[in-house]
Amino acid sequence: MDLSIKHFIAILFIVTIVAIFSLKPHRIAVVSKKGIPQVQFIDFESFEITPKGVDAWLEGALGEKFGEKLHVTRLKMKRLAPAGIEFAMARVALMDDHRSIDLFDDVRLSRSDGWRFETSKLRYDMRKKLYSTQGAPFVAHYGQSVVKGKNLVYRANSGKITAEKIRAHIYEVRRDH
Repeated sequence: MDLSIKHFIAILFIVTIVAIFSLKPHRIAVVSKKGIPQVQFIDFESFEITPKGVDAWLEGALGEKFGEKLHVTRLKMKRLAPAGIEFAMARVALMDDHRSIDLFDDVRLSRSDGWRFETSKLRYDMRKKLYSTQGAPFVAHYGQSVVKGKNLVYRANSGKITAEKIRAHIYEVRRDH
């Protein structure tokens, strides 16, 4: 009994259909090792470049990428904002892939107009463009004025600042006529 080309193609077609419905596709299991970064950066700089130019600059002593999170030690960050140029520093930062940045330990934030403040904890919500100390105490300086309080919220788009338990020493310039 000879196998004609028609019979060969028919058998090949039937075997292919059976294979499609009966065989399980090959799957690759993703292994995630806890505590081991996917990527590590040492003494690095990063730039956010838009058609208008450089909008943000980031520097760190050590950066470790864990999935969507980037852990940075000795962070320095500078960015253009509606209120002017903002500069942030912290010993530890946790960045959550274009959602938020959490800064911890010796956090300092300043603007090009002279406003600056210090706290132990600061969260920046990238979508809302909102800074918050999340209940932590802070000390803010503007010129010679000093404001102490807790739970500071700074809206970068409007420049509005709110806080609780405020104690302020406002410096006034007296002008005699």
